Amino acid sequence: MLLKPEKIISGFFFYEPVFIKNSFKNALKCGIIIKNKRVYGNSMNYNPHLNKRNEKGNKGTFGQVLVIAGNESMSGCVYFCAMAALRSGCGMVNIFTDKNNIESLKVLMPEAIFDWFDNIKHPVFDEKDTFFKDKLDRLLKKADSVVIGPGLGIREDTLKITEYVLKNYDGNIIIDADALNSISVKYKFANVLSEDFKADTNHPLYNKDKNRTVIITPHILELARLSSLKTEEVKQNLDDLALKIAKEYGIITVFKDASTRVSDGTDIYVNKSGNSSLSTAGSGDILAGMIASLVINEEYPFRGVNTAVYLHGRAGEFAGKDLTAFCVTARNILDYMPNAFSALKINDRIYNNCVILEVMNASK
Repeated sequence: MLLKPEKIISGFFFYEPVFIKNSFKNALKCGIIIKNKRVYGNSMNYNPHLNKRNEKGNKGTFGQVLVIAGNESMSGCVYFCAMAALRSGCGMVNIFTDKNNIESLKVLMPEAIFDWFDNIKHPVFDEKDTFFKDKLDRLLKKADSVVIGPGLGIREDTLKITEYVLKNYDGNIIIDADALNSISVKYKFANVLSEDFKADTNHPLYNKDKNRTVIITPHILELARLSSLKTEEVKQNLDDLALKIAKEYGIITVFKDASTRVSDGTDIYVNKSGNSSLSTAGSGDILAGMIASLVINEEYPFRGVNTAVYLHGRAGEFAGKDLTAFCVTARNILDYMPNAFSALKINDRIYNNCVILEVMNASK
């Protein structure tokens, strides 16, 4: 029996076999997997999952995230992204932002390490500018994951920095917000709805045959810009776009919507957590930071991304329950992340090769 994702309301659904834990009658909906247009969720490679934390580990064990974000008037997005990464388990966060943001961020985030660029003295990134390039190279060398884009502005230097990172870094790269918007000014996913759609190998996001993970996180309007489509066309074809772009470009697509789609080019994860509490400025920056952190020590990057998307939604649910969806801000989503993480338990009993996730109700 085939079910539309929107019709799955609770419990745990597996295409083969179906198994719902009766002892968790009030369990909130998990994500599901669509494979070849069928509901599919019987692999631990896909479903939201938290790895057991190494009790003998140190901050180096859990990895470093580099956040490249924030022009001179956008310090908030830097804070939300970086703090979300820290709260998702990474050991350290380095921040590369406009120098005007540094003092306020140091007060908000004494846990982070800072370096700066100057959009006035260095308005356009130039590889010959050793002052800028040497800083960036040093930061990239230390990082296990890089987030680039939040609050950088749609301008030439954002595109140049993004292209440089994609050209010179081999770790996990999360391309978000203005990095995507700046790419869309010059590059497009051309003819993406056609049956013979093929990737442009000169596109900076082309990642096939490379030993790294590139993740893009556009919302509907950003995806429309990247694809030269109308927003309604994007909404109507979200599953196909997620699958085709991921497959042709060798990337993981995270298309943010009421039911966010995640694809690795083979399968599509349709996230069913979250509510309108997440529809607030800074929410997407938090998701980018969570993804960057959760993919570091994850054997299957696709699963790490799915886990981040799911937990992000759950944090919004917990915040909305206590504060109402009207009153939730990005800071509240950060505050309720621990609730989301503590509610996701792993039960290591196996049922016909299915890993069963226990998800406690937000009302508890």
